[in-house]
Amino acid sequence: MFSPKLPSKTLAAIALSLGMAGMAQASIVYTVDQNAGAGSIKGSITTNGHLGSIGAADVLDWSLELKDGVGSFTLNSLNSQVFGASSWLASNTALSFDFDGSAIALFQHPFIGSGQHFWCLDARYGGCGIDTYSASSWRVDGVNSVSQYQGVQAIATAVPEPGGYALLLAGLGLLSAAAGRKKTRGPKAARV
Repeated sequence: MFSPKLPSKTLAAIALSLGMAGMAQASIVYTVDQNAGAGSIKGSITTNGHLGSIGAADVLDWSLELKDGVGSFTLNSLNSQVFGASSWLASNTALSFDFDGSAIALFQHPFIGSGQHFWCLDARYGGCGIDTYSASSWRVDGVNSVSQYQGVQAIATAVPEPGGYALLLAGLGLLSAAAGRKKTRGPKAARV
């Protein structure tokens, strides 16, 4: 049986460090899956791992397949652009958008403002052209698909990173080893 010769406090510090490293991520991949009538948008958005309010500068990559029931088009980081300053709310579990705010988040081909293939998250009066309500809308070849929303809504869910789980488990294993070692030593003898 493995018996570490390090003090329990050192083992606990190492375990805590490994556990925290397991939770820190260089990037977060979110999965998008929305439907509106015959239309849908499915794919992924990768961010730099920042949490809280994020914008277009924090979006590293995307691949979003837009369908309108007749045609389809895939937006990605090679054929389209992303726009939005502090538009999203990122957490370890979801990427959200505040539909009651005044922001806009837009993925569009071939460039922002072209009016062609796009996915727009639009707070009321946000700028996607739907000024009477807040919505998630996308267009393929001139056909709009629209879903109305209110408040902060998750638009994508995070995909867990296997490496993060491995580090977290390693940290928990070291904590268990430290606890087991302390238990087998028994109480210290009293000094006189």
